[in-house]
Amino acid sequence: MIKFNKSWLFAILLLFILTACKKDDDNDKQEETTVVEVLDEIMKEWYLWNDELPSLDVSNYNDLNTYFNDLLVDQDKWSFIANLDALLAFLNNGTYTGYGFDLQFEEGNNTPRVSLVYDQSQLYDAGITRSWKLLEINNQTTSSMNEDQIRDKLRDNSVSLLFENNSGEQKTLDLIKKEMNQNTVINSTMIPGQSKKVAYLVFDSFLGSSKAELNEAFNYFNAEGAEELVLDMRYNGGGSTEIANQLAGLISGNTYQGEIFSKYIFNESKSSENFNEAFSNQASAYGFNRVFVITTAATASASELVINSLKPYMGAENIKLIGSKTHGKPVGMNVFEVEKFNLAVLPITFHITDKNNMGYYFNGIPVDHAVEDDTTHDWGDIDESNLKAALDYINNNAFPAVTARAKKGYKREFVRKGLDELISAF
Repeated sequence: MIKFNKSWLFAILLLFILTACKKDDDNDKQEETTVVEVLDEIMKEWYLWNDELPSLDVSNYNDLNTYFNDLLVDQDKWSFIANLDALLAFLNNGTYTGYGFDLQFEEGNNTPRVSLVYDQSQLYDAGITRSWKLLEINNQTTSSMNEDQIRDKLRDNSVSLLFENNSGEQKTLDLIKKEMNQNTVINSTMIPGQSKKVAYLVFDSFLGSSKAELNEAFNYFNAEGAEELVLDMRYNGGGSTEIANQLAGLISGNTYQGEIFSKYIFNESKSSENFNEAFSNQASAYGFNRVFVITTAATASASELVINSLKPYMGAENIKLIGSKTHGKPVGMNVFEVEKFNLAVLPITFHITDKNNMGYYFNGIPVDHAVEDDTTHDWGDIDESNLKAALDYINNNAFPAVTARAKKGYKREFVRKGLDELISAF
């Protein structure tokens, strides 16, 4: 999760602005610091594990990313540096350059399926949705390619793709990369034909643009008189803690406004920065007595924060997790702007807990009902295994005895890190 300052224009994160500073020598001369010196200064002061930083010889490095990664402790899988302009564009509006979709593999299957499509993607315009198979890239079958080969092909500025749906219909799209904004609410709908009025929300990232999208979704649920909520965050890797606070308030209906939402604990030398954050007031808050959350190992950071922080208020029995255990990131980062070098430094800087100091879930948050991620159905399809499990509980007060249980074999993954992991799309 990423923390910004509420006084910043977009009111998203606690932002520490650090430009390349200057220092006086004995002759009162001004000498500009190097990017490595600025990086070292940030890490020594703010890094959560700053007492474990190694002493590195910068002359052995010709790449800043490699130098930065070698500073990190083994436990830290998340700290990164990035182009400042690109990072802020994404955190504000989900802006990135790409094709506007992502892929997932089924376990034991070498042909990837479309896992999500953004509204500004050409796939969306062509009617290609989650569950379609990607059969070919530039006339080469994806089943004959490894993950790196698929990813490398989709890094090109143009590509020809052949898709097929579950009925055998095929479509070929010739795509050119373009700048677009990711919508973070992928789907918000009411599920028909249930014993109660069930709201279904697919939420993909906690970004500045999420605020209006979430308010619109909950205003819709309010107008429809929703009684139950299924919150699908299976691919949500996190983002702004302020948006996490917003989502928690929308779900709980401002019931806990002013009470502790989360606690932030910095390194020992920065313990004076420790603080508690209260639930903020949400004009579009609706309020549910319980929530069913669909999760996978890609559910991380701010997503886990919402789950962990609501449990002591709503009760663990009223927050049902379905799918597979979450990623396990009970820590967060601040954004340090180094404007001179157009560099953003995002080191892990704090632990985060609920009001009762519960956190430290580095092994992930376990689920109440294990179900395989089902990419063979579109969002909101009542036959999709995770949504079906939630609906069975809502209708029968129990999870199904027979379901698509989470498998434990090998599943191919597209490995991403840093800003690529935040964007998490082709």
